[in-house]
Amino acid sequence: MYSMMPEKMFYKIGEVAEAAGVKTSVLRFWESEFVFLKPVKSSSGQRLYSKSELDLVLQVKHLLYDEKFTIEGVKKRITTKGKLINADDHFATMVNTDHSELLRSVRSDLRILRELL
Repeated sequence: MYSMMPEKMFYKIGEVAEAAGVKTSVLRFWESEFVFLKPVKSSSGQRLYSKSELDLVLQVKHLLYDEKFTIEGVKKRITTKGKLINADDHFATMVNTDHSELLRSVRSDLRILRELL
C-alpha cells in the first residue's frame, strides 16, 4: 500500500493510517508516546505528516507488530530525533562498557554461596 502512495509534501492522518494499516486513533496514541512523532497541524487542526514521519510510522508499526517490541522497546530503538538505532550499534555500546567490577562482585558472592553450601 505504501509504495502506491502519491509523492507529496504532507499526508493527512487518514492517508498515513491507511498506508500503515492502523486506525487513526492508534496514530494519535503513538504521537502521545513517541516524541519523534509530531506532525504539524494545519490552520484547521488537521494533522499533516511529512514523508519522513510516514517512514517513522511504518518503522514503529514494524517494530511493534512484526518484531514484537514493547512501547518502551521502540523508544529505546528509535532516538528522540527519529533515527533508528541499529541493534548491532546498541550491542557494541553495551559490550564496550566495562563490567569488570560488577563481575568481580558477582564472583565473590558466588564463592561465598558455594562455601555456605
